[in-house]
Amino acid sequence: MKRIDPLPTNLSPDALLRSLGITEPRDIDIEAIAYYVGLRVKRRCLKCCEAMITGLGNKGIISVNPNGMPQRERFSIAHELGHWAHHRGETVACRATDIGKFSKTNNVERAADQYAADLLMPWSMFKAECRKHPRLDLKALKEVAGIFKTSLTATLIRMIDSDTYPASMMISHGTGGRKWHRSAPKMATWWFPREELDADSFAFELLHNQNQDEQRFPRKIGADAWFDKASAARYEITEQSFQIPGEGVMTILNLDPNMVG
Repeated sequence: MKRIDPLPTNLSPDALLRSLGITEPRDIDIEAIAYYVGLRVKRRCLKCCEAMITGLGNKGIISVNPNGMPQRERFSIAHELGHWAHHRGETVACRATDIGKFSKTNNVERAADQYAADLLMPWSMFKAECRKHPRLDLKALKEVAGIFKTSLTATLIRMIDSDTYPASMMISHGTGGRKWHRSAPKMATWWFPREELDADSFAFELLHNQNQDEQRFPRKIGADAWFDKASAARYEITEQSFQIPGEGVMTILNLDPNMVG
């Protein structure tokens, strides 16, 4: 839990990056940025949450669980910077399930996630990198994530949101079925993925066979394996799936352009 005192200063991601003269992804040092706005970062075991911030006036401390995943820690720190910018004076608890999920029901955590994404993957730099990759696949995802030092999930969400790939969708599955999905902004809402995985999909094989290697290349499959809309049987799409440790299987779908237009 944290109590953050209010401060009128607008600490927008763009303003922070401009004030620090940051124009390249490699220069986005999240701990230096935190220090710049009056926050120190400490890594310590937290029992009740993934990360937290305590502050008084213009100074504070961000505490983050040292989980051994630098990308995760960077996003958690940036997430807390989002609370520092938007939610001072409010009491907020940030669990692991709250960070990086862009919640549709928790406006406070979604705002902090959006702030983190804007700070770690600013649009001007991010879209320039996306344009180097005409197709959204795992290879492109890993290259962009490596440049911005962000997790595959956070990077893929940003790539989908960029609308650079208007026919793309990402879907997360666990053993209980579909957990969530995200589509390119202009994709028609009627292309809503099935809840259960089709047995012919690679995602099904990957989810139920933990020793299975990740899918190296996208493969073609009938759209009706992923969508129950009657017209889906007329189309062929590509899918590529990979495992997210502790979360399940993530799939990148690239739809037929005729499905989008």
